[in-house]
Amino acid sequence: MTGTGTQDDVGEADVPSPMDLHPDRRVAAMRRLRGEGPVVPLPEAGPVVAAVRYEAVNAGLRRIDDFGGSVGQDDVADVDKHVAALREPAHSQVRRVINGVVAFHKSQQIEPYLQGLVDSTLDDFLAEAATAGDAGVDLVAHLASPLPPSAMARLMGFPEEDAARYYEWLRESGGRMQQAAQTGKSIAIADANPRLTAYVDEQIAARRALSQDEWPQDALTRFLRAEIDGEPLDDRSVRAQILFMIGAGTDTTKNLIGSLFDRLARAPEAYAALRADRSLVDAAVEEALRLDAPAQFMVRTCQHATELEGTPIERGQRVFMCIGSANHDDAVFDDADEFRLDREKADHLSFGSGSHICAGAALARLEVRTLLRSFLGRVVAFHLVDPDHFEPRPSPMSQGPIELRVVLDEVAP
Repeated sequence: MTGTGTQDDVGEADVPSPMDLHPDRRVAAMRRLRGEGPVVPLPEAGPVVAAVRYEAVNAGLRRIDDFGGSVGQDDVADVDKHVAALREPAHSQVRRVINGVVAFHKSQQIEPYLQGLVDSTLDDFLAEAATAGDAGVDLVAHLASPLPPSAMARLMGFPEEDAARYYEWLRESGGRMQQAAQTGKSIAIADANPRLTAYVDEQIAARRALSQDEWPQDALTRFLRAEIDGEPLDDRSVRAQILFMIGAGTDTTKNLIGSLFDRLARAPEAYAALRADRSLVDAAVEEALRLDAPAQFMVRTCQHATELEGTPIERGQRVFMCIGSANHDDAVFDDADEFRLDREKADHLSFGSGSHICAGAALARLEVRTLLRSFLGRVVAFHLVDPDHFEPRPSPMSQGPIELRVVLDEVAP
């Protein structure tokens, strides 16, 4: 990113599409759209409208009976839909199951594991940084990437040695899901990557081959024992939710970690403040979430003719809930484009809003806080090898650096 903490250096004559891949340019484009209204056409993305101001995005995400579903999932049977694609009442029923799997107290049970994983990855990171010199070491590859899939494997009860394979599988499934969305077709999440689907099916089958008194207390067991209206979840539904959780709980958290450390590398005074006062860690994580929402927008379908912040919306209309734009709305956030540890209002929408807020928010925060606190204790100062270089994600829906090469200026004794 620019390193200035703002995007004002992108001139109006150079304002690109709001679907631009580079975060700074996308922020500038969204600023222009917010000036046009709370809900505006978005021809760059097809026949859709976009909620771009905070109040419109917040209201749209909360109005689950008016705006629901998920792009590319309309013609998929409910049993094969992931929770984000389900409409009421099925969504709330499955959501309660997932809440029980990743609720805060459940996430806390893996905190000792996370701390041990962070400590070992930091050991390797520091060792490589010590020999890399001015060439630096990639923080995304060495710190941001290993933690989320390993945490998800631990939560699910899957073999932890398989976690590194998740990203390869998810890249393939993400590409197929995006292609389906762009062509207006529907695709079940299980059809997006046969290899990942077969892997999850194998884990379910292996668990069912055991007697229930041998089942460990993990997420997979909770799914298999869950009931809705007295009936157990179909294994196809269990599979769909696990596939979704693996996707939602890996790339997004990795991107958040990358964005947070990118911000701190560009703001050494903020990093120094964190080292001096660890009570600011939560503020740093929330600012990274606000400024660099890992999921920049959510796509909803209007369920019946209605309006959103005064703009008429027809039944069947696709609506982009532009979280990244809402989080930069200067009508809500002072110095909206600035990374500030003293921000009093941090009601960002990065995890959604209302009753459908992300069930995995607590786990994601736990992972990032654990890493940041340990990093603060072992690294005194660090900087980017090339502050002018920022390679964005290949989709405007996601935000986070692909690579973050840093040099450690001083490590703690």
